[in-house]
Amino acid sequence: MREPSLCDRIIKLDRSIRFVGIVNNRGEVIEGGFKQGVEPMLNGTDEQQMYIHSLSNLTMLQSYKDRLGMVRYSLTEHEKVILMTFPLEDGILCVSALPKANINKIRDEVMKVLKSKSRSSASRGSTSSNNLVRKITGENKAKNSVRKR
Repeated sequence: MREPSLCDRIIKLDRSIRFVGIVNNRGEVIEGGFKQGVEPMLNGTDEQQMYIHSLSNLTMLQSYKDRLGMVRYSLTEHEKVILMTFPLEDGILCVSALPKANINKIRDEVMKVLKSKSRSSASRGSTSSNNLVRKITGENKAKNSVRKR
């Protein structure tokens, strides 16, 4: 039995989470998707533009790391959705939630998952990237709670 993906683990943390996705440095969602039954608020082009802006914003904020320290996450609160962005080694993790969400709880839980992922990835070597490739190419079609993009 395969280990649940990072996105699968995070989307199950809270009922208020709508979307979890890993976005690469080109602004493309390479893993994750919307929770079953949740529809995107933006069309595909606008959605990708939003990811590119999120990536750009986080990259720009990281340029101050010498004086301010590393960015842990970025939060954008809209009337209809809350967006959280977490830096990854090669891209960003995007999480969207309903406005009523306990965002502090979600943030803390996501950060715990990311810390445990980095520890387990270091001890396993490159197996996590192998799982990602299988997931992207569709070779691994296990039941998931996340609707794939």
